[in-house]
Amino acid sequence: MLKARDIYEVILRPIGQNIVRSKWVYAIKWKDDKELERQKAKTIVKGFTQVIGEDYEETYVFVTQLESVHFICAIVASWQLCLWQINFVSAFLNSDNAYDIYIEQPMGFEERRNKYV
Repeated sequence: MLKARDIYEVILRPIGQNIVRSKWVYAIKWKDDKELERQKAKTIVKGFTQVIGEDYEETYVFVTQLESVHFICAIVASWQLCLWQINFVSAFLNSDNAYDIYIEQPMGFEERRNKYV
């Protein structure tokens, strides 16, 4: 998605800049009859490697208690409602950002090696 939207460019690793690390996350999706439906992989960045004031200003994370989730599920079940969720896969692609963020290339998909991010 990043490449298709021309979001990034591969450049020489800048000296003195924080490089945000990344990693692969894998998932296996199964059908109801235990048959393999598909395998998924995505690259995520390790946001905890960012430095405040250098490559971000503020963060917003929605946090909930497990009891709240149980309560909502109980209401949905008792009223026979439908429950759904939304996953904003590329939310940061559409956000305003005043900083340049340097991210290491995901392992196995390096366009150039070693000194490039």
